[in-house]
Parts: sequence; structure tokens; C-alpha cells
Amino acid sequence: MEQTEIRRIFGNIIDHKVAEIAASGLPKEELEKIAILLSEDTDHGIEIGRVSPKGQDLFALLKRDDEAWEIDREG
Repeated sequence: MEQTEIRRIFGNIIDHKVAEIAASGLPKEELEKIAILLSEDTDHGIEIGRVSPKGQDLFALLKRDDEAWEIDREG
């Protein structure tokens, strides 16, 4: 997946996170689920369904430092 598509899904995140997301090889639909989970949007969180084990690993990696996630998105 291209960097522009990853940034469209996740917002303004730093380059090393874009690289981690791209390296995951996860499909767009799975990445969109992870982005919803990271946004903590509880209205949509219930509707997205299950995230694959590989998706859960990526979510944990991206969420590890919640404060850094917010700073990265705000740019």
C-alpha cells in the first residue's frame, strides 16, 4: 500500500509508523478497522467486527505509546 493511502486512513503520522503499517501487509479494510480502534470511536468500534491476530499486533504496536500517537496525528 502506498504512503498516501496509509496517511489517508491514519491521518498525519510520522514516517516510521507509515513504514510499519506498510510492512504489515494488511489489506486496506483491516487498516481502516485499526484506525477506528485507535481513534477510540466507540460508536463505530462496535460495528467494525473482529481484527485479525496480525492486525491486533499492529494495533498494539501503534497504540503502545498513546501520547506519541496523538502528537503524530496532530503533526
